Amino acid sequence: MYCADQGFFGGIIAPMALLSALVMILIITLTYLAAKILQKADYEGFVSIEIHQLWMSLAIFVAILGSSCLTAQLSETFAGGDPFDIARNYLGFVTNSIAMPATLKLQGMLLFSQYMGSWTMRWGAGAWGTVINAFPAFILWERVIDFLLLLISPFTASLMVQQSILEIIRATTLPFILPAGVVLRFFPPTRDASAFLLAAALGFGIIFPFTYVIHSNIVPKMYEETMKQGDRCGPVWNTNTKFYQAITEFGFFSMCWLVGDVLVKLSYLLLQALFLPALSITLTITFIKGVSKFISQKLN
Repeated sequence: MYCADQGFFGGIIAPMALLSALVMILIITLTYLAAKILQKADYEGFVSIEIHQLWMSLAIFVAILGSSCLTAQLSETFAGGDPFDIARNYLGFVTNSIAMPATLKLQGMLLFSQYMGSWTMRWGAGAWGTVINAFPAFILWERVIDFLLLLISPFTASLMVQQSILEIIRATTLPFILPAGVVLRFFPPTRDASAFLLAAALGFGIIFPFTYVIHSNIVPKMYEETMKQGDRCGPVWNTNTKFYQAITEFGFFSMCWLVGDVLVKLSYLLLQALFLPALSITLTITFIKGVSKFISQKLN
């Protein structure tokens, strides 16, 4: 968190906010003098409004920095660390413990299937002979595994993209976007833009990584409980059927291994690659819209 790293009045945000407040005070003072000299009532109204907005901007500055500090403290107390670090470790767990083992197993299985499926036998002599595959079942395995690898590859890439996005958010939102929003809040023409920047900084700097903290407290436990189950093929089919026996005996692979291990990993990979990121961004955008509307309409 920004506050935890640089302190409440550390970094550039407090000096920039103080400088912006001094500039606005100078503008208000000059406008008040012009109103008295030129006898302009609308200038005096502008001064009155901007004095109120100046105090409101200072209050927003203190509230936002205070909320950042409070969030950092709550994160250390309840989440056990910085949300961005927890999110990084969680995505690393999904990548290293779920995605990569399944990918490596399938890749090795694909190479073996291609090798065994290329074996042929000749029946008959000369031109009257017929060439057939020695292990035709491996051709089916090759197609199935190739399709699964086609699914896993973009899902694994999605995990890497999420890690990159989290690092970009961590490096930009609270150190840069939040100070920009605080500075723009002091000046009348940029207050609407400031409301959006402040809401975006809070949403992506606090809410978005906290959704990954929630994911990290749910998905690994579900995955561990699933992998502890002994027979994961029972709910799919009866392993004593002739179809299962034929696939296992002539293909040299266990269909239960494919369904009970690889597809289980693929289901959890799909969960974090598609559904949970969409849920996180939906919650974050909803928060940004609500806070931006509140700041721009209720605090102006």
